[in-house]
Amino acid sequence: MRDINKPVSGRRAGVVPVLVLLLVAAGCQYAPKCLEPYNVLLHARFVTQDGSREKDTLLVNADIYGIGREDTLLTSGKESFSKIDFPMDPNRDSCRFAFRYNGLTDTLLFLYDRSVRLLSYECGFIMEYGNLQVEYTMHQIDSVAVTDSLVSNTDDENIKIYLFRH
Repeated sequence: MRDINKPVSGRRAGVVPVLVLLLVAAGCQYAPKCLEPYNVLLHARFVTQDGSREKDTLLVNADIYGIGREDTLLTSGKESFSKIDFPMDPNRDSCRFAFRYNGLTDTLLFLYDRSVRLLSYECGFIMEYGNLQVEYTMHQIDSVAVTDSLVSNTDDENIKIYLFRH
């Protein structure tokens, strides 16, 4: 029987730290990176109707901001754009935005069903928004067409916002 008060020989003492190091290294494998996009935004495009042709409309000095989420300022009024991405509210089945352009303000109300989808083990979960419906006021907005009712982590256009021609 070995006396536990005696020191372990140099050779045995070196083996224990090496074994511990090997076990730790084997347990810490690198997790694969998430290569799939996980931002979920509603993609919108502003257009005007020119006879039977649709034309992209470049907006200058327009403000778009969240209602009830005033910290959600999507444009600063100094940008020009014809497309915009709206963030959905993962805690509610609707969200509202104000659209101010040429001194007039319209309201957009997005209604949707929320569902959670697993992207992958590496990426985790995302919230998707299905059955998209849009209600709006008609000061600058002529109509809104839903082109894809599922708001997900793709770059697909979800709505076209038709503006009145002036």
